[in-house]
Parts: sequence; C-alpha cells; structure tokens
Amino acid sequence: MAKQVAKEHQDRLKELKLNVESWHNYFNRNANRYHEFMRFVFDTTLSSQDIQKLTTLQKPQLEFNIIEALISRQRGEFARQEPSISVKAADGVTVQEMSDDYLEMMRILQGHMKELLLDSSSDGLQYKLMTDILGGGYTAAKVYTDYLNDMSFDHKIVIERAFDPTMCGFDPLARETHKGDGQFCFELVPWTRERFVEEFGEEKAQEIKFSRGSSGVDGFSWSYNNNSKDIVLMCEYFERKKVKRKIVKLSTGHVVTEKHYEELLKHWNDQEFIQQAPVIVAERYTEMESIIRYIFCETQVVSRDVTDFRYLPIVFIDGNSVDIRDSDQGNSYQMTRPYAYQAKGIQQMKNFFGQSLAQQAENMVMHKFKASIESIPDDYEAAYRNPQEAQVLVYNAFYNNDPNIPLQPPQEVVMTSPPPFLENIFYGSDNVTQAILGAYDSTLGTNEKDISGTAIANGAIYSSAAAAPYLMGYIHGLNRIGQILLDLIPKIYVTPRTIPIKTPDGKRSYQLINDPDNPKSINLRFKPNDLQVTVEAGVNTAIQKQVALDQITRMMQASPLFAQFMNTDGLEIILDNFDIRGVEELKVRADKFMKQLKEQQQQQAQQPDPMMEIAKGEIEVQMADVEQRKERAEGELAVATAKVAMEREKTQAQVAKIMSDIQLAHDKLGLDMDRAASDDAREAIDTALKITKEHHDRSREPKTE
Repeated sequence: MAKQVAKEHQDRLKELKLNVESWHNYFNRNANRYHEFMRFVFDTTLSSQDIQKLTTLQKPQLEFNIIEALISRQRGEFARQEPSISVKAADGVTVQEMSDDYLEMMRILQGHMKELLLDSSSDGLQYKLMTDILGGGYTAAKVYTDYLNDMSFDHKIVIERAFDPTMCGFDPLARETHKGDGQFCFELVPWTRERFVEEFGEEKAQEIKFSRGSSGVDGFSWSYNNNSKDIVLMCEYFERKKVKRKIVKLSTGHVVTEKHYEELLKHWNDQEFIQQAPVIVAERYTEMESIIRYIFCETQVVSRDVTDFRYLPIVFIDGNSVDIRDSDQGNSYQMTRPYAYQAKGIQQMKNFFGQSLAQQAENMVMHKFKASIESIPDDYEAAYRNPQEAQVLVYNAFYNNDPNIPLQPPQEVVMTSPPPFLENIFYGSDNVTQAILGAYDSTLGTNEKDISGTAIANGAIYSSAAAAPYLMGYIHGLNRIGQILLDLIPKIYVTPRTIPIKTPDGKRSYQLINDPDNPKSINLRFKPNDLQVTVEAGVNTAIQKQVALDQITRMMQASPLFAQFMNTDGLEIILDNFDIRGVEELKVRADKFMKQLKEQQQQQAQQPDPMMEIAKGEIEVQMADVEQRKERAEGELAVATAKVAMEREKTQAQVAKIMSDIQLAHDKLGLDMDRAASDDAREAIDTALKITKEHHDRSREPKTE
C-alpha cells in the first residue's frame, strides 16, 4: 500500500490535472499527426476511407510505399554516425584548478557520458529516437536512477526513450527546443485495474469510472475500457520548485545535502570500511531549486517527494517544427512536422495511379481469338480454348458447306495497352517524391560518362542534407541530456565504486572512482557549474569516410612530407576513416605497433651506425690533418715572426749605434769647444797677469822729476 500524502499536496490534484489536460489541448494536433504518419510510413499508406473508396470503385487495395525506403536510408546513414561528446571547463575556472587530475576527471566523465548516451544498455536508444523524429516529427527521452541490481545499494543512471512520446507533456510556455525551461513535465503511463488494486486497494479503484470521456476534456480520459480491460492513467509529474534543504560540510571539505550524507554513512557501514567516515563540521539550511515529483491518477495524489534532479528529467527532442499562427488574430502554436509531411500527397498519387494500372491489368481481356460458332469445327474447339498448346487452327469457310453462305474467318484479339500517361506518372512520381524530400543525388539526370566517382560520392553526401534539421534537433536534445547527466553524476556517485566508460578506441572499460586509498582512482566529487558538456554531430557515414580517405590518399601522393607524417603520427586518423569489419581491433593493434616502432627507433638512435662510425673516422683523420697543417702553419708563422723580430731588433741596434756615434761625435765636439774655450781663457788670464805684473813693476820704479 502506498503511504499517505499530506492534505496540502492532495489539494493540488485539480491543478495538476488541469496542467496535463491543457497540454493535451495544446499539443493534440501534433500527437494525432505523429500517430498518423507513423502508420502512414511504417504500416500502411491507405486509410480506412481510402480502403472504403477502393472497395466501392472495385479497385485493388494496393499501395506502393516509397517513403519508408527513403526514411530507412536516412536511418541507415544515422546508424553509422557517432555524435561527438566533449566535457570542458566552464568559464571562470582558474588555471590552478586545471591540474592533471582535473583533466583526467574530465576525460573519464566524457567516456562515461558517451557510454550512457550512445550505448544505453545496448537498447538502440539513438536509433529509436531518430526513428521517432523522422517518422513522427518528435520524440521524448527521460533520465532516471535505479539500483545496479536487486542485491545492490549503488545507483546507476539510466537514459531511455519514453514508451509513447505522445503520452509525455511539457509546459506550453516553454520556449527552448528541449522544453527544459518550463515549469513542469510529465509522462502518462497506463495501468490495468488489477495492478491499481494491488497497489492502492479496491476501495480506491471503485472511485474511478472506467469509461471514455469521463473526467476529461476534448476526448482525453483519465480512465477507460480497452478490449475488456479497465485502464487507468497514472501520471508521473515533475515540477520545478524552490525548496529549503539542509546542507552539511564534511571534514574532507566537501559540501553535500544531509540526505546524501546519510546514504554515504549507510553505504560506509554496509561495506565495513576500517577508516572512519567523514564527520560533519558545519551545517545550515539553504534555498535550492529542486524538482518535485508527483504521482497521481484521476482521483488522488499517491506520492510526492523531492528528487535529486536540478533539471526536468524528461527531454523533448524536436525534429523540424515551426511556430504557426492559426489566423491573423489567432494564437501561435508549435507545429511538429514529420520528415514525410510534404510527401504525403505524392505518395497517395503514386498509389492512385498504381491502383489504376492494376485495375487495367485486372480487367484486361484474356481472349486470343474471336470467331463465329458456326465457323469452328467440333473437333477443333479445344484448339481455340487452349491457344497455349501448339495446334493447327482450322475453321468452316461456309455455313453447312453452302458456298452461298460464307462465314467470317476467326480474328486475333489485339490486347489494348493502358494509357501511357498512367505509367509515366506512376514511375515519374518517384523522382518527384525524392525532390520533395530532398533525398536525391545531385548527379541524377546527368550523363554517367560526364561525371567522376568523386562527383557521385559527393552527390550521395549532399543527398542527405535535407534531413540535417532533424539531426540538429536530435543533437540539441542530447545536449540537454548531457547537462542533466553532468549535474546528476556527483550526486549519485558518492561512494567508491567502478563505472563503465567508452575509451577513444571504441572499447568498453571500467574506471575506479572516489577511492582515496587507491592511486588509480579518480575523484568525481566536482561542482557541476564548473564543467560544460557539448554534443556535436559526428562525421561517420560510410560515403563521407570514403571521401575523406580518398583526400588523405591524394595528399599523401602529392606531398612526401605529408605521407611521412601520416605514416608515423596520422595512422589513427587513417583507420578512423576505414569502414571494415574488425576495424576497432585493428586500431588497438595499430596503436601497439606504433609504440613498438617508436621504441625501435629510439633504440636505433642510441646504437652507433657503422657507416656513421666510418664517416666519423674519416672526419677525425681529416680534422687531424687540418690540425697538423694548422700547427705547421702556426710554426712557420712563428719563425717568420721571429725573423721579423730579429731584423727589427738588428735594425733597432744599428739605429742605436748610429745614434750613439752621433752622440759621441757631438760630445767630442763639445769637449773640443770647451778645451778651446779653456785655452782662450788661460791665455787671457796669462795676458792679464802679465799686464798686471808690468804695471806693478812700473809702479815700483822711482819717479824722476
């Protein structure tokens, strides 16, 4: 039995049901168009009215569906594509935070999200979503959490296609393509009366009227009877609300909600870890935007709880919708359009002319001959009735052998052909259908002798360009799912465990997370606002791979340097453009081969080369010869320099001798001049003395009077 829900939540039942019914009124035309074209493409192109008309006109109930083949071609091309998923740091993350561990964490997140988005338990999620988009015009996917298995306490994240996209609804005021900006979303799930009674009791089931039109509007019913089965619609309703939550700060520095901390302690005790669990160091209440989940039916709200989601978990995936206004003064609404929306008329015309041709064949005269009864002999009647047997046909030329009464000879019945325009329009409608859908090769109608294989390949690539809007709508939906996953991962993966990842070579592997005692573990306790996820369309179609491989081959032939680069560092790129069986194993072996080749090159680089040794010896001999010549030249130069120095010294000595001789001569001349001056002075003195003596002598003589 379900637990009781508070009265304040029960009182919202009318409001919640009104939101569901309002979406039904708003989107009902698109839902009807979805089912109409899914039947038209994948079941039958004849409606019940068409079958009734064909019966009245006595025409064969034939159909010639070409649209499914064209859509299947797009689905086949898409099946070869692998959207590119990248996780990167958000704006504002500092360089200091971008450590090696942080980069490794982003790589693991990218591999895990690729595993969740692209494989999704190998249930063909991508293929189913694209089939809905092309066939019905839109689809819906949902994200939820579940236990790993019946005996596990760990949770896993699951992505799956909504069982019936037309049973999902969103806020009509949402404007984003994924409708995640609305205030609510929901999914209706049909339950049988027996299941409802088992869950909630017979008393609650008696309050429900199992008849169409009850408690609904415009054909919408919360309960009905289908093939003697009473069905009640259970609604899983998600609403965006701001709620108060208690958050705690742990001794490890992480901040989590109290609910997650309790789950952490429970898991810690169950695993019986030796080390002590992180303790709470601070706690407070905060107002957070959360997603509230209601589960209700026609008569009651059976549960109400706060989820771990930050974003609405049901994602609307658009195809190629447009906003249409009913009239100049009317309200605008979103009109979803299947891929074959514009080709419905030409398909019906092809059916009409094909049925007309079949009617012509059905009413075709099968007689080979016409003849009067009297002209056919009794013994040859079988020959006329069975013309396929080789026999001679004879007839009576005269009635009762009376030559006066001649009979007309038998005549061959000529089969009339149907009007040529029936065949022309029937066969020509295929080209018109392809032109309407934009699914034709650009080289059609061209002489094959005038075009190359490259032109044909390029034409095949461009032939799918008209389906690009549907692919882009799918990519926008995946981007929203990626945002939900990025916010959900740190909330769900809070304990040590392993998670599946998809490696770059396409292999599935496992990564240990959140184990502080293991050096190979990666910590996934990150802030979702610090990261961003981007999903882009991949270029992996077979023809595009072939074109890329041809371009690489031509470039390698044109440039030996480019060929050397691709053969060493670009081998992985070449293998990415291979479309052969076992290419993933080939990539792994090629990676090992390249590693071995690089190791051999490093070893060869370290080992001496004999030719290099010989060349090195010759160079050393030449260098020694050059050194000897240099020394000889330096010796000769020293000798020459010494000779020049000696000559200079000799010259300087001669100059010194000459200067000395000149000085000696000059000194001798000075002495001679001094001697002559001394002789003159002596003579002068002697003369003076003589004169003085004479004067003296005279002065002594007696004077006479």
